[in-house]
Amino acid sequence: MVLVAFATAYGWRHAFFLAGAPGLLAAVLMILMIREEAPAKRVESPGSPQKAGLRSVLADGNVIRCVMISIAFVAYLVVTWAFMPLYLVQVRHFDAATMSWLMGVLGIAATLYSFAIPGLSDRIGRRPVMIAIPVLALILPLGALFYTGPVWGLAAIFFVGWSFTGIMPLFMATIPAESVAAVHVGSALGLCMGGSEVLGGVLAPLASGYAADRMGLEAPLWGLLGLALAGSLTALGLRETAPRFRERSPDSVHDAID
Repeated sequence: MVLVAFATAYGWRHAFFLAGAPGLLAAVLMILMIREEAPAKRVESPGSPQKAGLRSVLADGNVIRCVMISIAFVAYLVVTWAFMPLYLVQVRHFDAATMSWLMGVLGIAATLYSFAIPGLSDRIGRRPVMIAIPVLALILPLGALFYTGPVWGLAAIFFVGWSFTGIMPLFMATIPAESVAAVHVGSALGLCMGGSEVLGGVLAPLASGYAADRMGLEAPLWGLLGLALAGSLTALGLRETAPRFRERSPDSVHDAID
């Protein structure tokens, strides 16, 4: 909301400097606040499972599914940011201020959901949250395409539909980290984050832009529906990793031995 108002007053070229400020601030905070921890020394035999490396990570179904979900929802995120403002202004004919307010709702929603939904997964399990929340993501593009009521109603739809951002810490970090041996956590997270950025963050906007040029700005929004549905269906294959539920599982003894 601030960025659009600033750009309207001073121009978009100057607004890019403002957009970069949070990243610079984050870099300074990381330098000042994050300490480098020395890794614990481990003595492993040549035949230790920890030597299996990337192959053991790729063999884990949870990691592969989280990579697929990450690709789908990073694509959903970036396509929404890129094409929703254009759709709201050029197709729905909202003014720039209203568009910025609606997009600002997404930021508020992401802030709240990033606490609430991972906390909910601690209580009811990762898997049910991962299946149900992507279904809510269907209503955001549907609302943008078909809702014709008051603007505050569309804002409410955006707020609920953006709840999928609350599961991003789960499929990018928590579930992969809980699914593999501690020594392989970095590889598992790297696959989820790297794969999603390359395939979801780079290729999806290109494909959406091509579709928008050929079929109109509605095309990327229909693509969002497919991405949300794909994420939910992929989550059906996840195995539960939340510690409190694994402790109740008959397999927990075997997990502890492993």
